[in-house]
Amino acid sequence: MAESADTDLVFRARLPATPPSIALFRDQLRSWLEQQQVAASQVFDIVLACSESLTLVIEHGGKQVALVVDVTAAIEDGEVVLTTRDYGLWRESHARNADEPLGIALMRAFMDSVELERHADGQRITLRKRVTLVTEQPHAILS
Repeated sequence: MAESADTDLVFRARLPATPPSIALFRDQLRSWLEQQQVAASQVFDIVLACSESLTLVIEHGGKQVALVVDVTAAIEDGEVVLTTRDYGLWRESHARNADEPLGIALMRAFMDSVELERHADGQRITLRKRVTLVTEQPHAILS
């Protein structure tokens, strides 16, 4: 699912829009963020927020609203920019929901910025978070 590109500086995944994809995706994104040396506490926040963006598409109101989801992530100027894009089965009735889904509220709580764009052929969610890169491994304490 995840592809290597430019020595793994960009994460790309194309996922079937099914519940089992979420757990597999979490593992892949977590691994990529750790390879990029993102601080562990921020890895948790980013993985949780992105999982919610996938859940929004895959389990929206108990109806499948997409067949496939593309995810890209990159670290640009100290900020993780992560985009989920579905191709879709969105209808105007999905966009008119008056209450913001809990998943969006969670994304807003864990990320610095959340942008949601709905189109006739699907939606795009862009998440941004400033990150700390940990370049040194902690030293073991010798006894």
